[in-house]
Amino acid sequence: MSIWDFFGDKQKIKEREYLKQLFLVALADGSLDAVERQYIHSIGAQFNIPPDEIDPLSKNLKQEDIQYSTPGNAEEKFFMLFYLVNLIRADGHIHPQEVKVAENMVMRMGYAPDTVRIILQTIENNQNRNISAEDTYQHLKESLGK
Repeated sequence: MSIWDFFGDKQKIKEREYLKQLFLVALADGSLDAVERQYIHSIGAQFNIPPDEIDPLSKNLKQEDIQYSTPGNAEEKFFMLFYLVNLIRADGHIHPQEVKVAENMVMRMGYAPDTVRIILQTIENNQNRNISAEDTYQHLKESLGK
C-alpha cells in the first residue's frame, strides 16, 4: 500500500461520514422519504460510492456516533454546507428538527447557525425568480464560502 492509498482511504471515510450526516438530518423528522434517500444517493454518486454501500450508512445512526471531520479546503467545506442544508428542503417540507440538527452540524464546520436559514431563504427566493440552482450555488459560495 502506498501513501496515496492511505489518503484515498481517508477521503473515502470522510465521504461516508458526510453521507451519515445527511442521513441524520433526513431522519431528524422521524422518517426518511424516498426523495431524501434519492438526494443522498445522488451525493453518494458524486463521490463514486456504489448505491448498495449507501443505504447501510443510515442504519442505527445516533448523533453522538457521527465523526465530524473538518473539510480539507474552502471548496469542500462549502460543498458540504450547501448540500447538507439543501437536503432539508428535498422533500418539500422544512421540518424544525431537521433545521436544528443542520444548525448543529454547520456550527461544527465553523459557520453561524443562522447560515442554515440564510441558505434556505436564498434558495427559495432564487427559485421564485427563476435563478438556476448552479447560479444560486455560486452566489452563496462567494458570499458564504470561507
